[in-house]
Amino acid sequence: MKKLGLIAFLLSTLSLQGQDQQAYFISFTAKENLWQLQQPTTFLSDRAIARRERQGITLGPTDIPVSNIRRETVENIVTYAGHTSKWLNGIYVEAIPSELAQIQNLPFVAKVQPITGGTATHGFYGYAESQNDQINLEAVQQNLGYELDVIRGEGMLIAVLDAGFVGANSVNINDNLNILTTRNFVEGGTDVYQGSSHGFSVLSTMATFQPDFYVGTAPEASYALIKTEKELSETREEMFNWIAGAEFADSIGADIINSSLGYSTFDDPADDYTVNDLDGRTSIISLGALAAARTGMLVVTSAGNAGGSSWDKITFPADADSVLTVGSVNQYGMASAFSSRGYTVDGRVKPNICARGEGAYVFRPDGQLAWANGTSFSSPIMAGAAACLWQTQPNATAQQIIKALETSASHYYSHNMRIGYGIPNLGLAKRNLDVVVGGEVPRTLVYPNPFADYVELFLPDGEALDIELELYDLMDRKVAEGTLAGKRYQTLWSPGDHVPPGMYILYLRRGNEFQRLRVIKTI
Repeated sequence: MKKLGLIAFLLSTLSLQGQDQQAYFISFTAKENLWQLQQPTTFLSDRAIARRERQGITLGPTDIPVSNIRRETVENIVTYAGHTSKWLNGIYVEAIPSELAQIQNLPFVAKVQPITGGTATHGFYGYAESQNDQINLEAVQQNLGYELDVIRGEGMLIAVLDAGFVGANSVNINDNLNILTTRNFVEGGTDVYQGSSHGFSVLSTMATFQPDFYVGTAPEASYALIKTEKELSETREEMFNWIAGAEFADSIGADIINSSLGYSTFDDPADDYTVNDLDGRTSIISLGALAAARTGMLVVTSAGNAGGSSWDKITFPADADSVLTVGSVNQYGMASAFSSRGYTVDGRVKPNICARGEGAYVFRPDGQLAWANGTSFSSPIMAGAAACLWQTQPNATAQQIIKALETSASHYYSHNMRIGYGIPNLGLAKRNLDVVVGGEVPRTLVYPNPFADYVELFLPDGEALDIELELYDLMDRKVAEGTLAGKRYQTLWSPGDHVPPGMYILYLRRGNEFQRLRVIKTI
């Protein structure tokens, strides 16, 4: 198989062939058969009743078995139903996402708790909750709910360059989905709803709006669907198709390009690139991506899925300067084994940042939800989030958006070739833009609070200034102090192991800024 360039497409296709089932606990609403408490011997032995009586324990709703109607209704929906629990008032099931959607609509279901991978319940974002929370999208979107004034990409135009969008015109992922235009640079014309469904799965991570089931990162943005990729071949012409698609995106006024495509080797080995070409200036598609960035568009591209292969590195145009290259992490924030590695041969940090690309939830062309693996999905998740971030400061430049995301990321001062600058924090990125673009007074953010061993500091203006810190107890006794020299964007401070748990007052001075903060030290 030569098509390393389309490996993002291939991996996602394999991941979408079947729906994986997970284990869940289905929690029911209050029991309706309380009359059974008057006949306890129908569900408890005399010995069990006597044990309660000896200890003064009265019978209650937790002693009543789950009703057969509730149990049988669930059993008729899910792939597998296990035992019910009268104490916990629910049932163990193994189900696929489409079955869970039916379960959640039952009037006697209170909540659904995944057993594998934690017990967090799905909120407003539904199945996209984990992948959106990982980048702190809520901090930008603000008032979650059904209000009209929240930040969800309204006014932004995202051009999606991909291999085809089968399903985008037949599966309703958003009642108000705005497909502004379509263009096919492979077969010609405007029909992009044929060939591959990869582009639709990519689109779904951004554009879906089904509250409490699945909400993408930018459901109120407008979209241009642009086909540039041939599904069954890998030729250099496809890179020119990409450039034509990017020029079209520029001509219609797109703010953002998402490209979940990458190239390195081709059907004709004579056309292959080498790893030494990853300088951002050799590949024709990288030059095209750089040209697109120079127009003021934010170009977001997948890093590639060549990690661990003979190629291993990022694919083209992920090496281009001034574009946002996105790698993949799993639910625990660890770099995915398949995610292509940096750096560029001239030493630039690539990928720039990472988002969920391993076990990401996407829609299939048959309307079902499924897990998928690939930087194909971390890229659009980030592109949609960037649209929301940009919406908060529309006068920002594309390069300021990239810088804000980088400086907010988890590994800014410990970047590496696997994860780049790390996982961005949209809340911190917004704070940076509010200061740099919006003109707000810089205020250092101190977190977490309460803290255990150290506090982190986010410096939104990026100036390299000394930071003076003093920690006092509530008796006004200084217990720790320190000076951090010439810090910018991010840093951390540990007051020392000798500080016992409790409440303290932290005094912070940085340039003309002075803050007095109440903080709590935990064990």
